[in-house]
Amino acid sequence: MDYIKNIEEIAKMKELKRKLRRKKDMNSTEASKQIAEFFYDLIKDPTIKNKYLTNHHNLILFVSYLGKKFSSIDPVQFCISNTIKKILHLIREDIKESQNEKKMNLINQKELMSNKMNEAIKFMKDIKNFDFVKYLKNNDNENDDNESGENNSTERLLEMKNLEENEKIEFDIDQILEKIDNLKSEIISISEAITEKKEIKDLIEDGDIILTSNYSEQIVKILDENKKTKKFKVFVCESAPKLREKSMAEELKKINLDITIIEDDDIFSVMKNFKVKVFLGAKAILVNGGLITYGEAYNICLLANKFSNPVIIVAGTTKLTPMYSFKHELYNEYLSPDLIFGKNMDYEGDISNIQFNTPSLDYVPPNLISMYATDIGILNPKYLYKNFNDMYDLEDYEI
Repeated sequence: MDYIKNIEEIAKMKELKRKLRRKKDMNSTEASKQIAEFFYDLIKDPTIKNKYLTNHHNLILFVSYLGKKFSSIDPVQFCISNTIKKILHLIREDIKESQNEKKMNLINQKELMSNKMNEAIKFMKDIKNFDFVKYLKNNDNENDDNESGENNSTERLLEMKNLEENEKIEFDIDQILEKIDNLKSEIISISEAITEKKEIKDLIEDGDIILTSNYSEQIVKILDENKKTKKFKVFVCESAPKLREKSMAEELKKINLDITIIEDDDIFSVMKNFKVKVFLGAKAILVNGGLITYGEAYNICLLANKFSNPVIIVAGTTKLTPMYSFKHELYNEYLSPDLIFGKNMDYEGDISNIQFNTPSLDYVPPNLISMYATDIGILNPKYLYKNFNDMYDLEDYEI
């Protein structure tokens, strides 16, 4: 394990950890891309590559160990652990392919040996009709060939036994590297893939009223793309405690959209008086179809459900997280109450017994979500679990 500890000390890993700690330095797409790049370069290194060429179990343990180090930096930045779990899936996938290929070779060899045995049995049954004179004449010539055939058969049987007992199956690391490189390319193109999908463009129609909250770069891009051919109005809701609705409003003003910023008290009135479409971003999409996203989202989704307004979550597949949650406290981060009350607020009386609870994230159950708009298309929350089988292995749900 000493060489693994040495890897933890290399400048590239230290720099990546520093960037992940400073959340302002990169969004989820950039974090996922840099994680994929790091493991690509690491596994490509000749020392690492040769060390794990025939030991797939240790390669998985190696990636998992470093993955835990990265994931622990920011437990609610789910895209970090998601990317590592996808890399583990790619490794396991290649190992399974190698194992299946070996098994097929064994089956073919056993079938060949079985056919030879059947031929021998048939020959013994027909021994009465055997031409002994011809056999004696050719015996000297064929004796060497028979011995050679027996030796070859014995060698094949030993080889098959060794293959069955040998756990160190050689697999194609270059193929794994190619898959990780493809993963990186997919991560880079996620935003463009979402924006260009026709079924996602068609979610917004001419004359619609859109309601959104917090800041989402992806939603800005979708609205920008749609405004070229459609006219619609946007309400931007207050999003405590981080209050990032101002950043969202500024970005939407830059693309000349008709927007109105509303406080959380006004959401009920807007929902009651207008037929709206709710567009929200995501922090994580869970395997049960639920959503972890930013503050105020749960209240918005409750009101949307009450007034039968659709709730559309826009997110890339880097946000699909193979974990469950059924309460707000499980995956969350708690911020300073100063964000809500201000640093200079004066308090009257004794507040020593008052507990301030300032969660930054909300959990939204799947029954309050209409659909997920992703780079692989529109997904139904009820059947979302089916997509996880193609992205993750059950063994890696927790690393």
